[in-house]
Amino acid sequence: MTSTDTEADYTAEEIKAYEAYLSALAEHNITCARAGATTKQKMDAAFAADRALKHFCEVAGHTPHSTRSPEDIRTIERMTKEMGDMVETTRSAWSMIRAADSMRVIEYRASNVDQDDHNVCVCLIQDAEVILRKLIAKADGA
Repeated sequence: MTSTDTEADYTAEEIKAYEAYLSALAEHNITCARAGATTKQKMDAAFAADRALKHFCEVAGHTPHSTRSPEDIRTIERMTKEMGDMVETTRSAWSMIRAADSMRVIEYRASNVDQDDHNVCVCLIQDAEVILRKLIAKADGA
């Protein structure tokens, strides 16, 4: 892709940061080409150019030396938060079922409740306990 393939409206801050980067890069090239320049001077100029590049990338919304775009990073952060929320919700559901089970009211069928309906309810709660226990173990890294 050539520079003519991309047309964008750049902000004054982006242009200023880019020009500062070009200036630092030119200074590095001049320093390295100068006879008698010490390694320290060349390295100082290189690091100044790197800082200018990083500043330009920051202003332009890019992460330098990263394989992930800013959008990817935001997506990962959002999904990580959502996973944490789901783990906490799972822990709450597990606690609720365990609390209801420890009250010892689920295992006893009221006289007005059909035996088959009661058995199905108990099985559903036990299955939910198994699923939640596995999810919590997975979240804990077990």
